[in-house]
Amino acid sequence: MSTRRATIVAAVAACLGFLAPAEAATTVLKLGNVQPAGMVVQQGLQRFADLVKERTGGAVEVQIFPASQLGSEQEILEGVKLGTVHMFEGSTGAVGRFLPQLEAFAHPYVWRDTDHMLKVVRGEIGQELTQKLLQQHGMRILDMGWLFGHRQLTTRGKPVRTPDDMRGLKIRVQPTAIYLETIKAMGGSPAPVDFNELYTSLQTGVVDGQENPPSVIVAAKFFEVQKYINLTGHITQQQTVLIGEDAFQSLTPDQQKVLQQAAVEAGDYQNKLLEQDEAASLEKLKAGGMQVVEPDVAAFRAATANVHKAFDAKWGEGFFDRLQAVR
Repeated sequence: MSTRRATIVAAVAACLGFLAPAEAATTVLKLGNVQPAGMVVQQGLQRFADLVKERTGGAVEVQIFPASQLGSEQEILEGVKLGTVHMFEGSTGAVGRFLPQLEAFAHPYVWRDTDHMLKVVRGEIGQELTQKLLQQHGMRILDMGWLFGHRQLTTRGKPVRTPDDMRGLKIRVQPTAIYLETIKAMGGSPAPVDFNELYTSLQTGVVDGQENPPSVIVAAKFFEVQKYINLTGHITQQQTVLIGEDAFQSLTPDQQKVLQQAAVEAGDYQNKLLEQDEAASLEKLKAGGMQVVEPDVAAFRAATANVHKAFDAKWGEGFFDRLQAVR
């Protein structure tokens, strides 16, 4: 067959649909977060990506960019809003910049336990907030039930058993209003310090202590410059997985359903790993020389009970009470 004739035959066959169709292109979703690659949350995100790939037959691929590769939490969120990044996983407090009511989730002792938190964030209140964020900012929450950990207080000079023991102590906190107010209510003096400078600040006495989940304390080696871990458990911190609405709508309805279900399932998987990791991290801190202090948690709970009053106008009157009332 001549080259010219072969070309004509191929063209006719294509028009008649006799040639095999090209493979459908894979939809790639870029997900950014700031946690280091070795943290438990990355295992949860990998499970999420694996579930999405498996259940869409490879038609949707989630690519994970950990350790601030796509910027800070606020930069990643701005990218999601602009469409330059598809997905975000990180602190619910960071999303609170766009939806202030989410800040209430970081209120001291707002959750009775993990089950209470999950009932709120995956229930009626969570759905209301999801719709608000979607309507106002074009970002869709897939799940808010990813535990980051139970924040504990560490100190160098003395143990802390009651709010009175906090007097005069400078405690490093995130530069977020509710964290500042929490430490004040607990009896200490909050001192915003960049996390990258925290080890040196603890070592040199610029601050007397800090508060973070045990896994973070281990990873940052704060046990080298802190003597006591005081198990206040004042904030149970959870995180959010969300997607830009344009990216979400680029998927088929079945793919959208897969994404939503996979976020919840991977969150549950991650939460189990995290609870195990927190117990293991506490043992590592003991081995590193830290003394574990069992404080009067009821006293700290009472001392911080009214922190929400400084924010009720911002969150909406009665919103905090709604969180507490969920059973």
